[in-house]
Amino acid sequence: MGIKMLELYHYGDSLCSMKARLCLLEKGVDFVSRFVDLMKWEHLTDDYKSLNPNSVVPTIVHDGVPIIESTVINQYVDEVFDGPKLTPEDPVDRAKMRVFCKMQDDILHPAIQKPTFNLLVKPQLSKKSDDELDEWLSTHPLEKSRKLFQGAARGPVNNEALEEAKTQFNFVFNRMEEALTETEWLSGSTYSLADIACAPILDRLGQCEWLDLFSPFPKLSSWGEKIREREAFKAMRPKDKQRLGNWDS
Repeated sequence: MGIKMLELYHYGDSLCSMKARLCLLEKGVDFVSRFVDLMKWEHLTDDYKSLNPNSVVPTIVHDGVPIIESTVINQYVDEVFDGPKLTPEDPVDRAKMRVFCKMQDDILHPAIQKPTFNLLVKPQLSKKSDDELDEWLSTHPLEKSRKLFQGAARGPVNNEALEEAKTQFNFVFNRMEEALTETEWLSGSTYSLADIACAPILDRLGQCEWLDLFSPFPKLSSWGEKIREREAFKAMRPKDKQRLGNWDS
């Protein structure tokens, strides 16, 4: 396939955006960055919804064609572009890769939303005065979401949700530890889309000061250290001004 323009619509501190950025960086694919400011509800505009009807990030647009869903995006990028192959050749290893990608979508991503909201978003919202909060929320087009953020800003931390998240993490971390006891990477002897899918959790758990969850898992901890040393992972991490809580940036 010839060289065609690739645009990435993303938000700095979105885990799914991190996942897509990491894949593009590992493949060495050049892309045009299109920053979508979730704190200004830019993902809810008609223009963005014309690209992604789910109103979430990331989205890639390759030669004018939008591709959505971070797991699908990464599979597409690995299939279409030159660079290191991120899908194992062995069918069994490919199946393992897909299982970990699915666990990231189905378990890790919903789990991380709980500490993200309670430990990162809520403290920032609580700093706003009533007038500041009302002004910010007045620009949100959905009444249901306005009420959700209003309650989050003034309500207590949901400790039950945090404990539930830890249970979900432990379930997946046990599976990862078992896999890493047998092979160097999650789906075999080579770094793959499975590792890319799970890697951004390291960044977010660090923000939440929850990295101690890795302590019971020595193989997983070693995997995390290797991930952090990769140049693509370092480049994938958002700049401070793109972090959650920088509402006025």
